[in-house]
Amino acid sequence: MKFSFVIPALNEEKYLPHVLEDLKKQTDRDFEVIVVDGKSDDKTQEVAQSFAKYYPLTVIVADKRNVSYQRNLGASKAKGEYIVFLDADTRVPTTFLRGSQQLINRYGYQLILPSMEWDDTSQRAKILLSFVKSLIRASQVYGRPLSTGGNLIVSKKVFDELKGFNENVLLSEDHDFVRRAHEHNVKAKIAKNVKVTISMRRGELEGDASFIYKNVVAFLAYTMVPSEKALKVKLFDYEMGGHPYEKSGKGEAPSGKKKKLDIERLRQLLQLSAFVTIIRYWKIW
Repeated sequence: MKFSFVIPALNEEKYLPHVLEDLKKQTDRDFEVIVVDGKSDDKTQEVAQSFAKYYPLTVIVADKRNVSYQRNLGASKAKGEYIVFLDADTRVPTTFLRGSQQLINRYGYQLILPSMEWDDTSQRAKILLSFVKSLIRASQVYGRPLSTGGNLIVSKKVFDELKGFNENVLLSEDHDFVRRAHEHNVKAKIAKNVKVTISMRRGELEGDASFIYKNVVAFLAYTMVPSEKALKVKLFDYEMGGHPYEKSGKGEAPSGKKKKLDIERLRQLLQLSAFVTIIRYWKIW
């Protein structure tokens, strides 16, 4: 078997069926699907199991709600030569596997980062996404590469050599994985023709200011501290799973109202982020 999809999930009965339906429509069929559920309170497990008639599918119930732990658990059961990690709220086109297979056959890539799109197609989102993509591309050249998110394709051999995702970090575990691969001379390839669409539900839930603030803080923690130490500190709440969106409703924070954010503080963080980007990725030091 060539590919194993590993999808960590927690209370994703509404979002998970969409990506599983996408996998059902893949033009290439040499794959299995492993859904690792963190003891959901909803019907995530039942929804996942209903797709077993379309392709080889295994539902594993993890004893810990931790996205890195769940990914690693799924990977330990994978039979494929390559593991495809997808988030439960991600969408993929019908040619996702075919494009991945072509890149592997032609170039032998061991670590592929799909090109990301957002489900928010507003002009504001397009501008921000363009900036994010440019930053990620630039980061690959130097020693602190960024990931395009938790959706990535990696050979089982490399994954095992890296001992999987770091289960002790509280944020940016995807960036940490790509960084450790880089340190082992495995450079990630951003694939323009292998695409994923990422849900922006977290931004809709918390509001733009809070969403940007958290991402800037995570970026600074990852970029400015040489080791993984800063990633082990809980800098802010970042819940896994679909339950905050169900109990609060679209556009509301988990507590029932959006948290207020000091705009001046956000402005300063953005300025610092821009400065760090320049000196880190354009090698002024």
